[in-house]
Amino acid sequence: MSKYAATKKLILAFLGVEIDAGETIEIEDEYAEQVNKDLKLTFPDVEAVLVPVSKDETIEIEDEKPKKATRKKKSDAEIIEDDAAEK
Repeated sequence: MSKYAATKKLILAFLGVEIDAGETIEIEDEYAEQVNKDLKLTFPDVEAVLVPVSKDETIEIEDEKPKKATRKKKSDAEIIEDDAAEK
């Protein structure tokens, strides 16, 4: 058995386990290979959904949600309009 880190949130029905992205699980190598093969088309943005890890290795997971752009405060926009009306 080897340790694998999940790159996506997975539910392994065969084992009855739910794994969040970034968590590790200890499973058989053959089972991990089969999961990666089965989910290759489901998650085309990653090379593998389960990646082997060693004790001194860390896995970086990309944030799936895009960051929101900041907008001007509404109060700033109103002040500019008021200045234009006074002139």
